[in-house]
Amino acid sequence: MNIPIRLLVPAVAAAALLTAACGSSEEPPAERVFLGPPWTGDERYTYDLLASGREPYGTCVLETDVEFAPGVTKLSRLCSDEPGPHRDDGTAEVDGQTLEPLRSNRVQTDAEKNRRISFTSTYEYPIVKFQADENGKLRQTERDLPQPTASNPDPAYYDDETMLWLVRGIELRTGYQGTYRNVSAATGAVFDVKLRVEGEEEVTVPAGTFRTWKIRISTSTITQFAWVEVEAPHRVIKARVHGLQDVDYVLTGSGQP
Repeated sequence: MNIPIRLLVPAVAAAALLTAACGSSEEPPAERVFLGPPWTGDERYTYDLLASGREPYGTCVLETDVEFAPGVTKLSRLCSDEPGPHRDDGTAEVDGQTLEPLRSNRVQTDAEKNRRISFTSTYEYPIVKFQADENGKLRQTERDLPQPTASNPDPAYYDDETMLWLVRGIELRTGYQGTYRNVSAATGAVFDVKLRVEGEEEVTVPAGTFRTWKIRISTSTITQFAWVEVEAPHRVIKARVHGLQDVDYVLTGSGQP
């Protein structure tokens, strides 16, 4: 199937050029929702991608490189529609304990059309610098990051590429709610994302049947879901992400990289 490559990525914002206006807001505050990493070593999880929850069209691998550099963890999302021509790969380098982003990169390729576009975020607090490179045509912009206020002296922000790791490290209990500031290189925007743990749910995927927490992930325009394993290290068992149509990630296997 020739499905647009942007459907492969679990971004909380749809792919766009660096022309989007800043979408941040002052309230509710940018909370530090990530409590700490539940993973204790390097990881490699494989997923099938199902269009509208049913029709297979691609695969993704999620990798965690815990000691990529001193104090730095590298998160990688490697997706393709093989044997098709499309790839959509993303990486983020983050603080190993807080998930605070240092740098991220997303690369989309279409081998048939010889097309390549990359989005890069470079964090230089109090700003983040964005660059888009479409077959050598560069565009750049920058946005302000959340700054301390009297009511929120320690604001938090997370990169769009880290979403499927972020939900594994939040407070996992029914009714938990939190709001964080999301940074998206693909849209050139910084905006609020709301999390809510809706409760426990049993989920069956190719890797087996698991008890999970169902987590709602919403912005002002879209809603997505992740089902996170109740048992540590709280793997993402399933995720429903938004694009031109809904796409399900379903866990097929795991192991060491």
